[in-house]
Amino acid sequence: MNNRIAGFDGLRAIAVLMVFFQHRLFGDIGEIGHLGVWIFFALSGFLIIGILSAQRTRIERDGSRFGAELKRFLFRRTLRIFPIYYLMLVVIGMLMAIGLASPELASGMPYHFAYLSNIWIGSVLHYWPGRYSHLWSLAIEEQFYLVFAPLLLLLAARRHRAVCVAIVAIGLAALFAMRAAHWQEITIYTHPLTNFWLLALGGIGGLLIADRASRVREWLGHGSTLLILSACLVGFCATEPGWSGLGNPLAFTVVNALYGLCIAALVCSIACCRSALVIALLETSWLASLGRISYGFYLYHNLIPDLTRNRHAAALFGGTVPMWAHALGIVASFAISLTLAMLSWRLIEAPILRLKTPRGTPSDAANRNTPSSPVRPSARRARTTSDVA
Repeated sequence: MNNRIAGFDGLRAIAVLMVFFQHRLFGDIGEIGHLGVWIFFALSGFLIIGILSAQRTRIERDGSRFGAELKRFLFRRTLRIFPIYYLMLVVIGMLMAIGLASPELASGMPYHFAYLSNIWIGSVLHYWPGRYSHLWSLAIEEQFYLVFAPLLLLLAARRHRAVCVAIVAIGLAALFAMRAAHWQEITIYTHPLTNFWLLALGGIGGLLIADRASRVREWLGHGSTLLILSACLVGFCATEPGWSGLGNPLAFTVVNALYGLCIAALVCSIACCRSALVIALLETSWLASLGRISYGFYLYHNLIPDLTRNRHAAALFGGTVPMWAHALGIVASFAISLTLAMLSWRLIEAPILRLKTPRGTPSDAANRNTPSSPVRPSARRARTTSDVA
């Protein structure tokens, strides 16, 4: 647990802050939450596909076995994701049972336990279920792991890029077909196929920049490239309320493809960035610390009641809650979410993560310089890529 990609924790922190403010301001600041989730998807694809390619390389070069590598991957993913996720669901279930949590959405609990929250929201409810809405993206990532981990470990590492390209093509074709067939927007938004391609796109980027002599890596490493990509993403995000309503399915699909490409390119640009200033900003202690606990923060933040957008607060202020009170409510909910995430990290997540690399067994960090593992030599501090994916 002593190697990582510099800048990624800062990017995680920015992404989770986007989601937090989207939820707390109820969409009043555009679609920054969507951008935050897609950044998480591209990051996960970059890291997870790199890890799977490294594991497949062990099978090909070192004589490791498919079953052992798949078990290893799933074991490590389980340790990272399951403990606090299922603990949260159990606590919610108990609160529902004793009447301290609203029971009207209890029908979704089986879907949450099976990591099918996106199916429940998009194909059963057809609306966003308030505090449980954010669980859809966690379901997408778990579904991706379960489907593509066996596939990539079975196929030769040299074919992984082609597989990812196929996933991107299928995902964009599905997006076009669903839009042309006038599927409900929420169904399209939460469907696995319309999201898997973003993880695959992040994976393609990771595989492309793994070669340290790559021209793509050289171009993406410039600070000016990162600045241009950031400006493009600001433009896409700011105009999303407009282009998301495009009636032409092809135009809508093309814009989404360009948006996703910019996001994946941004992730890769940070991974190989040569600008000391950019990395220093992303490595700011508070930003990196938030990124380290971003999974717990994301998991808990939407479950914290909004302290000022309710009838009790309205009654307290005579019907209209002033802006300063709303601001204080946001600060308070952030502080509560942050405290829960910090406690979760220190008491549950960090101790469990130490089980990922038993004494005497090789870690993914030991293989970080293989062609299929896109970790930069300047990476420093904290964790291996598999610990943060």
